[in-house]
Amino acid sequence: MKIANIVFAGLDQVNPADLHKPDLLHNIYLGLFKHMIKWVEGFLKKHKRQEAFKDPLKEILPYPRLSVPKKTYCEVIQ
Repeated sequence: MKIANIVFAGLDQVNPADLHKPDLLHNIYLGLFKHMIKWVEGFLKKHKRQEAFKDPLKEILPYPRLSVPKKTYCEVIQ
């Protein structure tokens, strides 16, 4: 295994082990979710059922401690 110099190697007060590391499991889940949603959207488009996927979100009734979506699936950005 080859150990390469990193940007912070010359700084005495910076320990590379203490630097932020991305949460790999979270990134994997995001990637899998995006892939799954693309597949579902393609499947729905092929079978002309996109509206059937969007509409039920608007029909959710209020329930204690449940936040009811105010937007349809396609309007949600994040």
